[in-house]
Amino acid sequence: MKKINKFNWIGFYTLIRREVGRTRRVLGQAIIAPLVTASLYIFVFGFVIGSKIQLIEGIKYISFVFPGIFAMNLIMAVFSATSFSIYFMKFQKTIEDMLTLPISYTELVISLIVGGIVRAFAIMIALSAVALTFGVNDLAHPIILIGYVLLVSIFFGLLGVVAGIWADNSFEKFGFVTNFILTPLTFLGGAFYSIHMLPEKWQFILHFNPIFYAVDGIRYALTGYHEVSLLLGVGILSALSALVLLICVWIFTTGWKLRS
Repeated sequence: MKKINKFNWIGFYTLIRREVGRTRRVLGQAIIAPLVTASLYIFVFGFVIGSKIQLIEGIKYISFVFPGIFAMNLIMAVFSATSFSIYFMKFQKTIEDMLTLPISYTELVISLIVGGIVRAFAIMIALSAVALTFGVNDLAHPIILIGYVLLVSIFFGLLGVVAGIWADNSFEKFGFVTNFILTPLTFLGGAFYSIHMLPEKWQFILHFNPIFYAVDGIRYALTGYHEVSLLLGVGILSALSALVLLICVWIFTTGWKLRS
């Protein structure tokens, strides 16, 4: 285990520039793809289906589902950013060089997350433009929105780091995580419906889904409506982020699936 006595600002900044530069190089995948996906979801759920649905909790359906679409694209983009970054570092064997740099493992992990956060805010701006195009202009609490974008980006960015390391050289493992874990949790996280539409048993189960708290917080920031305690949601997402950060640092410290 290497010991770094002080924060390496130059190395930290260099790694952040590397991650931001990677986002710029894959601009189509990073920004345009979520933009198109969000547009399709808003059109189908907001106009085609939404025109046949009455108000949900006093909110137009298109305004109610947009926070869910926003959260879904944000989560997928940040998760992909960090997971593919660490994956290709392993694939190209550059991760071995990273492990020998005069920078702590915590700083290395945080630099990956900052790259994901930059992508998250770029997507937030792009999705805001899509929303305005479709007539969705709700923004009840802008500061809270920024806070939730940061919190959601940190948590799912950290999960992406773990997934990228776990995937080894297998794209099938990425497909497993996105198709069988993230996507189902997103659709079961209240993105397109109110929790009160579910039977009480399912309402209870939904509280164990972290994506539910992400969607609920973003929905409150945009519309002013929430279904659970915001403090509870922030507390759970923060605690989970701290836990996954510790796992990431442990992985880098022990070299699990990192050193060939």
